[in-house]
Amino acid sequence: MIYPQETQKGGFFQKPTKEIILEIELNGKIRFDILLYTIYNHYKISYKIVNAHIEYLNGNNFGNVKLLLKITDDEIDKIENYLGEYKLMSCKIPVLQQTKEAS
Repeated sequence: MIYPQETQKGGFFQKPTKEIILEIELNGKIRFDILLYTIYNHYKISYKIVNAHIEYLNGNNFGNVKLLLKITDDEIDKIENYLGEYKLMSCKIPVLQQTKEAS
């Protein structure tokens, strides 16, 4: 009997991913924890918080956050559309991989 592979989504070939740092400017329209929950659970994108400066005023979140994401081009478009929904300014910075040379 053949069982479906649970670990692979989208077929046998994985889409190429790249690491980016996504800078998000919080403007009080969405809470920070809801933003992270949506990125991880809804879009299935794992992240690392690189830097965060957030102020809480009357239940609203203001400030900026930088997230390190391993992401495909399709997922980048989805995240940008989601951020545009709440008018959150964002900036993508590709992470350059440095190779170590043998001495």
